[in-house]
Amino acid sequence: MKKGVFRTILTIALVVVFMLSLYLFIGRPMIKFVGDPDKLKQYVAEQGVLGLLIFGIFIFIQTLSTCIPGLPFYLAAGYVWGGLKGAVICDVFATLANSLAFLIGRRFGRDFLLYLFPEDKLIKVEDFIKRGKPMLIHILFMLFPLPKDTYAYLGYYSEEKLIVWIILTLIFRFPHIFLYTYSGAMLISNQYSFLVLGAVIAIIVYVVAALFVKKEKEGNSRKNN
Repeated sequence: MKKGVFRTILTIALVVVFMLSLYLFIGRPMIKFVGDPDKLKQYVAEQGVLGLLIFGIFIFIQTLSTCIPGLPFYLAAGYVWGGLKGAVICDVFATLANSLAFLIGRRFGRDFLLYLFPEDKLIKVEDFIKRGKPMLIHILFMLFPLPKDTYAYLGYYSEEKLIVWIILTLIFRFPHIFLYTYSGAMLISNQYSFLVLGAVIAIIVYVVAALFVKKEKEGNSRKNN
């Protein structure tokens, strides 16, 4: 076996082991911890600002990893701090993680990212990005339920300056996160009517977005033909 092939296989194997270890030894304990809202709320109250920072680091790691689900953290944030404050906390730390991913992707390029993600997953994200209007694509990924944390590693395709990337990510991630944190607050207070109303509004918005993306795709297909 050639040295280059062996090194590639070894690198991929190490990355897979790292991602699995990240989920098993960091991700699962984090999810278990935030899965007990009363315990989390007590911990945050006792630790004060330090508790907030620790929770923020959880969000940062979850976002950067792309393999740890974010929903338990957002729901927990809504319960502990309320819908608005919880969303702001999650949004800030998620934006920091997405910005680091943006810098990693820009520094090391696509070949490095193939060690982190399956190629078919990267291709799907690249297809969206290469349809033109990179800033609009960035906004759509952050605003709607698309693989935004994977997209962040490919964000350098947009050729945006870092400050522009941070501002757009911070602003347009917020509504999606707020939906979850607000849901967490409503679930705890048993205000299910508001939760249902929010879900209906979200579904309508997502359907409109899906139709828009489909229209853009069809338009680009006609241009290519």
